[in-house]
Amino acid sequence: MKKYRLKSWVLPSIYILSIVGIILSVTLVGNYVGENMDQYEDINSFVSGDVVDNFTKVINVNQPSNVTVKYPYLLENVTVAKNFYDKNASDEEKINSLIYYKNTYMENTGVLYTSSEQFDVVSVLDGTVTSITEDEFLGKVVEIAHTTELITIYQCLGEVEVKVGDNVKQNDVIGKSGKSNLDKGYENVLLFEVNYKGSILNPNEFYTMKISDLMQ
Repeated sequence: MKKYRLKSWVLPSIYILSIVGIILSVTLVGNYVGENMDQYEDINSFVSGDVVDNFTKVINVNQPSNVTVKYPYLLENVTVAKNFYDKNASDEEKINSLIYYKNTYMENTGVLYTSSEQFDVVSVLDGTVTSITEDEFLGKVVEIAHTTELITIYQCLGEVEVKVGDNVKQNDVIGKSGKSNLDKGYENVLLFEVNYKGSILNPNEFYTMKISDLMQ
């Protein structure tokens, strides 16, 4: 069988071509990584900058500290039907702050307001609507975030005039009072709750506060 022998210039040519190929590959990879690192830095900038800034704006964390909390209604003849259940209150006050529903007594975690006529429900502070739900027990429910740690909850609404994501100002109308399935089936009511750092606050104490009080 006839044997073939490579020419003397073939192997050096292969080596040279291999080296050139490696150099080109390294160059292309370097350029690709450089371009994508730029994009990665842009993404990091977006996440750490714009997104956080937008989130901050949405929940109004820069709300002036000297703002005083307002009541969640404007009508003068709104009265308290059921007060917040305070464990330090008298026995009589505790009894009057219990909510009865389907053969069960529950501690009222807010203040139940009522009136002889339907009334506007308003935001107690500037904030952003973060949730709107409807419940058999609580009716239409609107939640408003005022800071990263402060949320007010408006329950038993008959009508809702805002949507999730809306920025509202203090005293802006967010809905109308509605019917309650609590106790005696009150008409024209609002059950108002305050959540701060995951805990329920007594709205009666909340009204006397300023934002600066909550940030201490």
